[in-house]
Amino acid sequence: MKVSHEVPLCLMHYGYEWNDYDYLLPCFMDRYPKYQEYFIQAKKDNRFIIMDNSLFEGVVHTTEDLLNKINLIQPDVFIVPDEWNDATITLRNAKSWMINFKSNLPEGVELMAVCQGKDMTELITTYQTLVDLGYTHIAFNHSSIAYQSLGYENPLKNQMYGRMEFIRKLVDKNIIRHDIHHHLLGCSLPQEFMAYNEWEFIKTVDTSNPILVGAEGKRYDNSGLEWKPKEKLEYYFEKDLSEQIDDIIFNVNKFKTFIK
Repeated sequence: MKVSHEVPLCLMHYGYEWNDYDYLLPCFMDRYPKYQEYFIQAKKDNRFIIMDNSLFEGVVHTTEDLLNKINLIQPDVFIVPDEWNDATITLRNAKSWMINFKSNLPEGVELMAVCQGKDMTELITTYQTLVDLGYTHIAFNHSSIAYQSLGYENPLKNQMYGRMEFIRKLVDKNIIRHDIHHHLLGCSLPQEFMAYNEWEFIKTVDTSNPILVGAEGKRYDNSGLEWKPKEKLEYYFEKDLSEQIDDIIFNVNKFKTFIK
């Protein structure tokens, strides 16, 4: 499993050292020239790049804007726009991008779609439909409303075990496709990734969790965490984190042990 941790501006020089590949959030490209320059150089350096659609950051890009950014960076993978917990809109967008835009993308750019739904049945159906649409790259989000049906008091545990349960159902029902690149979008609790060591069909994960926990001056325990930082990456994007760098580096290294 290859890992990428999204980092704020002051830590971008650690990108190649900490990350197996680079994960691009397009909402930051226009606002921070240094951020865009990093990914232009990453492409020149033949780094593997996955480009997000900024749903988690709450930004809605126009199709034209996304296409312009794809053409500029030429990522290896672009995650097509999806909608929280809405299988219908997500699949409509996935079909539109596959039919209307895939053939016009720069050579080598693959499309990735995200499984969304209100319950496990919808998530499984979305996965099967994405396969039927021809997607060879599929992502599992970390915070679907479907996961809350597990009934843990801590909603973060519902999210952690919920995604694990969703993937396990795909495996048990022989639905999972081993020839597909599966991606884990973000995380609620970092210890979740200990569960995926033997599932080789999960190729990549992205999460800023080690960075955000360290930015609060906290370190992972051997068993992970029971809480999650409230602030998103954007809060720290222009801040100086030099005083927290030891905690951040500790968490980045600890995370590596979770996925082994």
